[in-house]
Amino acid sequence: MKNYDILIERLELLYDIKIEIERILLEYRKNIHEIILDIKERKLKDRIYELFDIQNKLSVLVYKYEYNVDSYLYNFIYEFDRQDNESVDYLFDEIVKNKHFLIS
Repeated sequence: MKNYDILIERLELLYDIKIEIERILLEYRKNIHEIILDIKERKLKDRIYELFDIQNKLSVLVYKYEYNVDSYLYNFIYEFDRQDNESVDYLFDEIVKNKHFLIS
């Protein structure tokens, strides 16, 4: 079949792109983790807005492009979906008081 070469070429490209996406997602995950730990340790409520910014970016990946992320990132996207004042207070309390909140 003449399309086989094209298929293999596309699969190799897909494989390379998927590896790059996963590397970028790992950086996001590390950044989320660092911010959460910083909020826990230093009680910095304003850093939650950085997490909202990350959530907005990652939610595009999940909801627009239907990209499957790991459970940690999925839970993060879910937890930070609401971005109002009440949510800021709730999330801050969860991060500070719940030692297992989004810590893997």
